[in-house]
Amino acid sequence: MTGHAARRRIRLFVLLSGALILASLVPLLVAEAVLIRNNRRTLETLEEKYLTRSSAAIADHISAFYQAADQQLTKAVDAIRLAAQLTGKDPFGSAQGPEILGTVLRAPGQLAGIRGVDLAGAGNFLGPDIHSKEMDYEFRRGFESARDGAKYAGDPFGVDGLGPVAVISAPVTDEKGTRIGVVEGLVSWAPIVREFQEEGRREARATLVDARGHILYPPATAGSGTTMHSSALVADFARFPARVTRSEKTPMGTVLASIAPVGQPPWGVLVERDRDVAFASVDRMVRDTVIWSAICLTGALLLGLLFARQLSRPITQLADSTRAVSEGQYGTRVEVTGTAEIADLSENFNRMSESIKDAFERVQKAARENQELFVASIRALAAAIDAKDPYTRGHSERVARYASAIAKEMGLSADEVRKTRLSALLHDVGKIGVDDRIIRKPTALTDEEFELMKAHPSKGAAIMEAIPQMADIIPGMKWHHEKIEGGGYPDGLKGDQIPLQARIVAVADAFDAMTTTRPYQKAMEVTYVLERLREMAHKRFDSAVIEALVRSHGKGELIPTERSAAAPAPLRGAGTAAS
Repeated sequence: MTGHAARRRIRLFVLLSGALILASLVPLLVAEAVLIRNNRRTLETLEEKYLTRSSAAIADHISAFYQAADQQLTKAVDAIRLAAQLTGKDPFGSAQGPEILGTVLRAPGQLAGIRGVDLAGAGNFLGPDIHSKEMDYEFRRGFESARDGAKYAGDPFGVDGLGPVAVISAPVTDEKGTRIGVVEGLVSWAPIVREFQEEGRREARATLVDARGHILYPPATAGSGTTMHSSALVADFARFPARVTRSEKTPMGTVLASIAPVGQPPWGVLVERDRDVAFASVDRMVRDTVIWSAICLTGALLLGLLFARQLSRPITQLADSTRAVSEGQYGTRVEVTGTAEIADLSENFNRMSESIKDAFERVQKAARENQELFVASIRALAAAIDAKDPYTRGHSERVARYASAIAKEMGLSADEVRKTRLSALLHDVGKIGVDDRIIRKPTALTDEEFELMKAHPSKGAAIMEAIPQMADIIPGMKWHHEKIEGGGYPDGLKGDQIPLQARIVAVADAFDAMTTTRPYQKAMEVTYVLERLREMAHKRFDSAVIEALVRSHGKGELIPTERSAAAPAPLRGAGTAAS
């Protein structure tokens, strides 16, 4: 009997060991292969998108840069034409010529120098006192092109003391359309150069090519002249200018490259990155996946052998007897015969079954306490954010109270009211990432400071995205500064694109901002605030939300904690929604 039982145990051990090993090995290997393939493609796609965005961003900047320079040159053309019509004098040879050109040059823009000449080439030049053969040559080409009636946008070239520059020109006509002269501008390439240098700091190479594939920037080495780019991507671009991203082999090795057309001028921006650098994260991912998969596989094999050694036939009986406990009949006792280990397991399970009910009740109590702690923690976090600015202390609590009242008035469910209240309570949590000097500044924010302040909804959403349970309250936090007519931030949503939760928080936020005293305004009378909010309906706020606010106030359910008896104070800039 003993020998028969021993043989039976050995067969069971082998069977269970083989089953557990196969059950862990096959899925792990399949999952590893799928994971590596999917993650590799995901990372490669992200890198391709990065290069595509980089090349397109530089191309768009160059296009906008030249459009702005052309507009500045057009102002000079219009001014000269107007001077000729009003005075009847030659605007290029008269004393007004330098004055007109100087006015255009002093205005903010891209021009480092400007020249206005008649069709004989006589006129005035304002700009740096620098002479070079290449600059004279480009001015001559620009003059000849504009003299013949065509605008000119020259290739960039380097000038000592100025760095990379380019020449643009446009013809000047009188009121009859007859050409009377030419205006030329010397465009400074400093902003564009900085973008090319920035790509270099990101371990990428940015190159500007013309429609034929010649390199325009960075400039070739001295004496080499204009060179043709060796990339096959550039050759394809010369045949058909379009935005393309792909891997290709070059004399320097395999690279990931992206090219984007500028439009006007007809150039292209090529951004390249060595494939080994671009896909370094892919290689790390593959290596780490293989290492951790090997570790997990080893652990799975060891665990399989361990459990197979411990299992035996009485386990089935134990499972049948304990099914009642698993179905919620806590306190049920099980009686299982078998080895001493199984008997111990039965006794331990009996004690565990008897304690499950008490444990379950304790868990329920702890869950209620955790919920209360969760809400208290949110309030503490909101209070901490409000405390950064003494003028907004209690702001988040008030906005949460107002938003809850509005949501109830609109007939939302209790769960939606709760989510709206939590979203309003945390709507300014992103200000934790904004400099205290900006938050506490008593005067109007500068454009740069306001741009930093405008990032707080996105920052708050990013903070809460790390907590899956907070996903339902993120819309109100992230989009409470959007406008119904569009033009808000961070995503420029409009109308029904803005979640209802965010529309409610936006109105509650504005109501509190207008009914509390701030450094730039006194608290306004509620009747005045309600009138102002109604005026902003369909433009900035949802009219249905505003009417719910009005009804709630009329029922006495929404009363500001601070009011001023003084006359209504004017609003400051974005004060009603930037709180």
